[in-house]
Amino acid sequence: MYHEMINSATKNYPFFAEHINMKYIPHFHDETEIVFVLEGVLSVMLGDKSFTLKKDDICIITAGRIHNLYSYEYNKTVVMKLFPVADLEGIELSEPVISHENDNYCLLKEYIMDMILENKTRNIGYELSVNINAEKIFLMILRNMKYDRLESKSKIKLVNQNELLTSVSAFLEEHYAEDFLIDDVARHLNYTKSYFCHYFKRTSGVTFWKYYTIFRLEKSVQLIRKYPKRNLIEIALSSGFKNIRSFNQAFKEYHRCTPREYAKKYLN
Repeated sequence: MYHEMINSATKNYPFFAEHINMKYIPHFHDETEIVFVLEGVLSVMLGDKSFTLKKDDICIITAGRIHNLYSYEYNKTVVMKLFPVADLEGIELSEPVISHENDNYCLLKEYIMDMILENKTRNIGYELSVNINAEKIFLMILRNMKYDRLESKSKIKLVNQNELLTSVSAFLEEHYAEDFLIDDVARHLNYTKSYFCHYFKRTSGVTFWKYYTIFRLEKSVQLIRKYPKRNLIEIALSSGFKNIRSFNQAFKEYHRCTPREYAKKYLN
């Protein structure tokens, strides 16, 4: 959930996915991610910076950057994950969101749409076509877009931030259904409470308690999808919520529907 190991691209071919009402917990991965909004609005957090993507907007997230994607309104989005060429390792784009006003937009959109079409139709030579377009996108980034190449100090900072998120998520994976205080998490990581709260918010873009709530909601969604007929009180308690009221409230606030409404979609 933090270092995304699923839905990975390979060195030879990108990963494609189309999402409806996308919500992703803060995470990072080794690929460059391209997000293309087909309909609606999508919010993107890159560290402590927030961006709002509208229909036809494009966002490029470079490897290793902690980010989350979410929306409380209807949206339809295509996500592509590509392994970057060596020249793109360790960079950070100055303007990760590319809209109509950007000089690179039309050509970038053309490459993306061609990749999506080739991946869907899969005519002879589609892999070659997809990879050629991916190379064109990387070349556009290198030649036409503003970016900073991270120095050693910045790379160390990025590694430390990724390790923080990994450590926090590992702690929650083991203790999410138990009672604990934020002091316990900070002590586990050898931080003071105040420093941990500040560092985590700066790293992930959300407070620890919000991250913890989203973490538990992800656990509940996994259970609902697997066992849609299971008692929701059991799912709430198994996911670390203390009672059904707090579970329902958090679930509806995040997913804009009740757990029961969500479960109906997965009933046979």
